[in-house]
Amino acid sequence: MNRRLAHLVSAAGFCLGTLVLLAGTPNAARAQTPDCALINMTVTASVSNDPGFEGLYKYTVVGSWDVGERALSHLDIFLAFQECACKCDNRIFKFPAVAGTSNGVNGATSCTVNYLGSYVCKGDPSIPDALKAPTVKFDDNDGACQPLTVGSGSWVFYSPFPPGPFSVYPDAVAIKHGLQTCLGDLKGVLPICDCAVPALPSTWGHIKSSYR
Repeated sequence: MNRRLAHLVSAAGFCLGTLVLLAGTPNAARAQTPDCALINMTVTASVSNDPGFEGLYKYTVVGSWDVGERALSHLDIFLAFQECACKCDNRIFKFPAVAGTSNGVNGATSCTVNYLGSYVCKGDPSIPDALKAPTVKFDDNDGACQPLTVGSGSWVFYSPFPPGPFSVYPDAVAIKHGLQTCLGDLKGVLPICDCAVPALPSTWGHIKSSYR
């Protein structure tokens, strides 16, 4: 075997070994989770004047989906908070009583689905382990009106954490439908971890003066 051929064989072996290592990582497993047939989700941020949430950042997720089969069960928004020291502080995310709505159906009648919001700092236990991350979760909270396979809606959560720069977050949205979970991208701004932000409501008013 000449020197050039030996080099090529060695390089091929290295690449194959690298692929095997990648296939065993959570990111590789995450990449194998199917995409939704269609998902179009955006998130924006503003300073809230809503009663009970004054001075916090209000994050609004708006979008539509097509999961192909089996109606939407719940919606997850993944946050890059794995290294956030205060990620499990229950004061860093707040939700209104009705945290979102979408179109739905009750028998043959159109209706509005209401959602309950929650924050799961160790990840949604109902989805594959490869997708586990700190998660803002929206569950159907209306037994009579059922979400659709193809639908649209809007959801809200509040936080003292400021928004990061506008970005496209790959696979930051997960939709559970039946026993399946599919992924989609999220466009906009998401909160960034800042454990120095005061957590007491009396001090949240400073946000208004610092966010313009």
